[in-house]
Amino acid sequence: MDWIEDRWRDLTALGSAGWLAVAAWAALLLGVVALIVVTRALRRTRDLRADELKPHVVMFMEPHPSDWHVIELVVRNFGQSAAHDIRFDFTHPPTVARYEERVDGHPDIVELELPNELPVLAPGQEWRTVWDSAVDRNELAGSIRSRFDGLVTFYDRPRASRRPKEYTNRVVLDWATLQPVQRLELMSSHDLARQEKQKLELLRTVLTYFQYASKETRPEVLRAEIQRMSNAVKETQDRWRTRQHDETTVLDFPWIERNGAPVYSGVTREAGRHHRGA
Repeated sequence: MDWIEDRWRDLTALGSAGWLAVAAWAALLLGVVALIVVTRALRRTRDLRADELKPHVVMFMEPHPSDWHVIELVVRNFGQSAAHDIRFDFTHPPTVARYEERVDGHPDIVELELPNELPVLAPGQEWRTVWDSAVDRNELAGSIRSRFDGLVTFYDRPRASRRPKEYTNRVVLDWATLQPVQRLELMSSHDLARQEKQKLELLRTVLTYFQYASKETRPEVLRAEIQRMSNAVKETQDRWRTRQHDETTVLDFPWIERNGAPVYSGVTREAGRHHRGA
């Protein structure tokens, strides 16, 4: 109690010079605290900005847009800057069955051919390859591995440059996470039924048109309707022929050869499908 009274007596005995010194020290302390707070806020903002601008490479599985059972392997950069020197490292490398070289009905299981390294992926750019068919893989059941764990490693600048920053993302490729083949086949059957229904609607529309158009008695109107239907038929035929031409691939001409070997979908028969050549 005496110590408190002594301190209070010292404060009341301070002159103007003493109070100015106390105010100066208080202002200095407040300035240091404000400087620390502002520095931390700026560092946090800079870190958030750097995190937004960094590359972000992900590897995942994706069904082909036109063939639901064909599964593609995709490597895409979702970040806001380019990713460099992209490499893959798997505990068990992804595998695929060599269907073209079956022995007694059991295809060999081989490693899926992947690049050793992707030099660069710009923001939004991707690399992809066909992996396997979900239908074919379903037939193999437990004779082929379905889950593959690994890492994808990439840098914000070429490794040969000064102080590149390394990033790593985990990769989990699991065929069990895809839609069951049986369900997809059922969905395809529903699509066929919907197409048949649309064809019936088209036929009903044509018959309804003929019913009302045939009641017309003026020759010039009938001739105009005939010409309009002829033009529609010609347009439909041209569209069908164009579609048939666009869908024609090398698979329709297996006798075409490249380097003395038949070509199938851009690869030779000897090389197999999606595996490393011997």
